[in-house]
Amino acid sequence: MFDGVISFQPLPRRAIALAAAASIAVLTGCSTLSGPGAPTATTSSTAADTVIADDIAVLEDENLEAAMAHLVEDVEKEFGATVSLAVVDGKQDFLAGADGSEPAWSTIKVPIAIAALRDGASEELVDAAIKESDNDAALALWNQVEWTEGSAQQSIEDLLDSFDSEVETDEAFGMSTWTVKDQARFASHLGCIPEAEYVYDAMSDIVDWQKWGLSGLDGVHSKGGWGLDEEDGEYTSRQIGVMPVDGGEIGIALSASWQTWDEDKSYLEDSEYDAVEDISAAALDEIASRLEILIEKALETGELDPVNDCSETSKLAPVTTEPSAEPTEEPAKESGH
Repeated sequence: MFDGVISFQPLPRRAIALAAAASIAVLTGCSTLSGPGAPTATTSSTAADTVIADDIAVLEDENLEAAMAHLVEDVEKEFGATVSLAVVDGKQDFLAGADGSEPAWSTIKVPIAIAALRDGASEELVDAAIKESDNDAALALWNQVEWTEGSAQQSIEDLLDSFDSEVETDEAFGMSTWTVKDQARFASHLGCIPEAEYVYDAMSDIVDWQKWGLSGLDGVHSKGGWGLDEEDGEYTSRQIGVMPVDGGEIGIALSASWQTWDEDKSYLEDSEYDAVEDISAAALDEIASRLEILIEKALETGELDPVNDCSETSKLAPVTTEPSAEPTEEPAKESGH
């Protein structure tokens, strides 16, 4: 459905389920799965220390982007995923892996919530949409923007464009295309947008069962999104985040995808789908924990320069808030999160 998505060999459903179960067993030291976002653990402190040492060695010998590429390669081999990773500071983009052009899923709720609050939406809806990833609340926020500004799609695109972030919105907003580079660019400015303050705070209070990846790191403001694209069988779990650091903030976005169709394009059984959800949480945990250390090291070496001047980034144009006619059709209901 989306041009530019990395293509890769479909895995048989049984292979996915068995591989996922085996990997989770190794990671958690148990043989049972307990749903997405279940706490995961590294195989051992010694192995983890070795992996981190390797990451840092690549950063010191080359640069942050090379270390990120090393991380991506490791995770893709370990988890059988296609990984996209972006880190953005006050000066440049650091990219590794694919571009993350799979569906945005619920990460798009961040700009939707900002635009809706600007148009008078309730904070309770924002709490539900951001902290709990409630799709009905997000739809209500989307409709608030649609009714107030005439086009929610155009409003979201204009909002992101104001911060050098491109998006191809879809009426079914979770299917919008928002690459990790553009997500991280927007995230790097998020703390500087006055209209985003409530959303920014909500992103640091995600419900416990969704605290994997960036959401499991102390101090990071993040929003996740995940779902199965029923047109191509690709399951994606992704996150957008802001990491406050000494001297400012760093924008982060990451995505991991798996092909879930077998050769006959059959869908996963519920238990197999649950296994893919679990392996995705473990993969994002691995990426986030290693990336956090790389960012800290790159800050020490001076390679990263945090966003710290809001006067350079807060440049939203005035928005008309005159109510317009209500839309004749509601957007399609969201199937992912």
